[in-house]
Amino acid sequence: MLIGHMPQRPTFRKHERLTGRDRLKLVATTGKVVKVHPFRLVGLLMPLDTIAPAQVAFAIPKRHVKLAVDRNRQRRLMREAYRLNKQTWYEQLTAKNSQCAWLLIFQGSSPLPWEETREKITRIFDRWTQEHVGADP
Repeated sequence: MLIGHMPQRPTFRKHERLTGRDRLKLVATTGKVVKVHPFRLVGLLMPLDTIAPAQVAFAIPKRHVKLAVDRNRQRRLMREAYRLNKQTWYEQLTAKNSQCAWLLIFQGSSPLPWEETREKITRIFDRWTQEHVGADP
């Protein structure tokens, strides 16, 4: 088997994480919003200082989920759902020659099971890319 034809392993690397107070604030205040309860996705098409088509940050406010173990569990599930499905959104951004910064906020009161988390995160990112990148799903 040729190495060039092997499917790429789904990873979530450091250069794909949205960091920096100023950049997070810019995305949170001027980004376009899509909601799929209990998630809220804020995204902004902007040039990034990375080779990745997108950078993403995950937030779970303490006022919504009181226990740290529950916040950490939900954040892990959110990252995993993103990691497994990001390739389709990356392809759409690459086709439009765009880069994007996303902030995914959990606004529920208790952590969701894995299947529900994966389904809703896939749906919210599909909706955002369809509405704001202009690519077909």
